[in-house]
Amino acid sequence: MSSKLKSEYRPSIWQLIKPYWTSKQSWKGWILLTLQLILMFTITYVAVWANKLDGAVVDAMVERKWDGLWQVILMAMLAGLLSSILFLVSSFLVGESLRYQWRSWLTHYFIEKWTRFHAYYSIERDGSVDNADQRISEDIEKFIESTLTLVIGPIRVTVMAVSFTMVLWSLSGTLEFSMGGYDFAIPGYIVYIVYAYCIGDLLITHYTGRPLIQLFNKRQTVEANFRYLGMQLRENAEQIAFYHGGDREQQRLLSYFEGIKGNWRSRIATTAKMMFARNVYDLPSTYLPTLAALPRYLSGAISLGDVTRIAGAFDRVKQSLAFFPQAYVSFAEWKAVSDRLRNLLAAINKATDEHADAANIATISTEKPEIYSSGLTLTRPNGQHINTTTAIRIQAGEKWLIRGPSGAGKSTLIRAIAGIWPYGQGEISIPQHQELMFLPQRSYIPNGTLKAALCYPNDRSSFTDQACIDVLSQVRLEHLTSQLSQEDRWQQKLSGGEQQRLAFARALLQKPDFLFLDEATSAIDPKTEQVLYTTLLEQLPDSALISVAHRESLEKFHGHIFELDAEQEN
Repeated sequence: MSSKLKSEYRPSIWQLIKPYWTSKQSWKGWILLTLQLILMFTITYVAVWANKLDGAVVDAMVERKWDGLWQVILMAMLAGLLSSILFLVSSFLVGESLRYQWRSWLTHYFIEKWTRFHAYYSIERDGSVDNADQRISEDIEKFIESTLTLVIGPIRVTVMAVSFTMVLWSLSGTLEFSMGGYDFAIPGYIVYIVYAYCIGDLLITHYTGRPLIQLFNKRQTVEANFRYLGMQLRENAEQIAFYHGGDREQQRLLSYFEGIKGNWRSRIATTAKMMFARNVYDLPSTYLPTLAALPRYLSGAISLGDVTRIAGAFDRVKQSLAFFPQAYVSFAEWKAVSDRLRNLLAAINKATDEHADAANIATISTEKPEIYSSGLTLTRPNGQHINTTTAIRIQAGEKWLIRGPSGAGKSTLIRAIAGIWPYGQGEISIPQHQELMFLPQRSYIPNGTLKAALCYPNDRSSFTDQACIDVLSQVRLEHLTSQLSQEDRWQQKLSGGEQQRLAFARALLQKPDFLFLDEATSAIDPKTEQVLYTTLLEQLPDSALISVAHRESLEKFHGHIFELDAEQEN
């Protein structure tokens, strides 16, 4: 991604989070978030109550108070059960519902932006980012899950840590001792011990685990590239089979997988080093609170039940503050997926901005039933000059043939008229109340029923079955008329010639006012090509027809010729 794309269009992480929480649909999310926070405080209260009951159980056993022992044990079991139920409701039911609401909204938000103003095409055309579809389908879910963990986690940690810090402070009392002729008194000394211990844990995690941030960032890229290559193999299986390219595709897939393995090995090594350092550091923690409480217990200031409570509270504070070292890996992955989504949004913003950029080729709506341009300068995305055209005016019902050598910019001119090629200078007037339709060399045929593919981009209900059968027969696809309701992957099932004839059937069905054909018969034999063009002229007599083609046999179907000459690079 270019520095311009990063600096001008790349949003901050807050701009990625903010849209949902300030939208009109966020009220459910706010309710769920509030409920989760209420449950969090309730769980903490129950945990403090359970800690007190644990101490009471031990004291009752030491003092052999059998009458009250079973009652205290039952209360402790009740506190544990209540804590488990509240945790289940908070972390699963409420937590999953919150993620569901946010992901649903954010996915819709990204899809709407991705598919608006041909941003999906601009991104692929310019190579702004890779695997945009996988960023939406996978990275959004990971981003939301990690964001909620990293936002709610610190709140939960703070509530739990503060609550049990107060418990520790009240149980620790004051440690009094003499050293070097001086008397010392440290109130709440066990609190200082647990916090010092947790800070050490965080520092060890940071210095041993910080390479994980870059490794997780790279992981997202190498995994996505591997999946995309596999998708290409699946979607182009027939073409690859004709080339006997299985061995070559195997080499490519394994080469990409080597990148995954290398990244995986690095993550294993880094994570193992971090875990080993933390586990070694954690060895004394089991006995540390008991040893810290021992002086006051031996002096008779606290009971054995208090020692149990100190150990429990110490462990609660330690586990709470351990969230930060444990979240280090989560933060690394969160940073990686958030960067990928920010880059995608930057590419979408760039494409949207270019759509409205008057400095590039601009399309202007007009009331006149014609397409007009006084002349265009066509360039590539890097600014390299392609061609400068003369004035062109295409009026309703006219038939135009655009000719020129390869590289002269014929297809680029068609893309500019379609409004999907902004690179260059000039304006194109497009009739506001006329329908334009473009048939490229390879038309998109979505999966699903044949009728839905034929009616695309309109809904299948827009046309009757009989109308679909008629146009299929007119383009010599009679063998498909009985399969209108059959679902299949038609892009892969139909041959190149059948796909192009299906595109002609779409045009006959939808009857556009201006029909553009860019090498739309390249896979069709000359005889069938003549039949298709004859049918177009008969069935769409009032439609303007604009063809890009090399075959001289098509000249007789067009009353006007627009020549594009090859130009030298500027």
